[in-house]
Amino acid sequence: MVAAVQRGASRRTVARRFRVGVATVQLWVQRARHRRLDRVDWAERPPSPHTIRRTDAAREDLVLTRRRELQDINALGEFGALAIRREWLQRGIPAIPSVRTSGRILVRRGALDARQRVRRRPPPRGWYLRAVAAARAEIDSLDIVEGLVIEGGTQVEVLNVISLHGGLVGSWLRSDITAVVVTGALLEHWQAWGLPS
Repeated sequence: MVAAVQRGASRRTVARRFRVGVATVQLWVQRARHRRLDRVDWAERPPSPHTIRRTDAAREDLVLTRRRELQDINALGEFGALAIRREWLQRGIPAIPSVRTSGRILVRRGALDARQRVRRRPPPRGWYLRAVAAARAEIDSLDIVEGLVIEGGTQVEVLNVISLHGGLVGSWLRSDITAVVVTGALLEHWQAWGLPS
């Protein structure tokens, strides 16, 4: 990539050719800095050591103390990192940690009440019908949006239809959605795209 840029190709063209982002090309061109390519350090990590600046223990203790106080006095039950920062800002305490830092302190010190949330994979589309879940059948989903007001104060409703796997969509704007409107819209949609199985 760097050689191509040094030969005169634009960074955008090189990024497209190598299927990477322009920022990636710019990073490696910056690393080379017009030196011969055999003299460039191509290591993934920068040569400077990565240092972690940890909040001092006294300030961490203040975060935990503030959390315990908020647990006792806050009627809404807000005593997380955001509530701690908000309370400190109201009191005018200088050099307070950010919300993210306070959150890390609470995690590191084991001060969180609930178990960590487990993210499970969602069920397959159409899980409630075997053939649809296995993508052997299609289904159209309908919904009606009510209470919309357009310019001039006219109230309207919108009928939307979308096929689950194919993503075939349709929308009908009417002053009132009735069974007759729904039947006509479905016939129009199915004549255009075919019946779902």
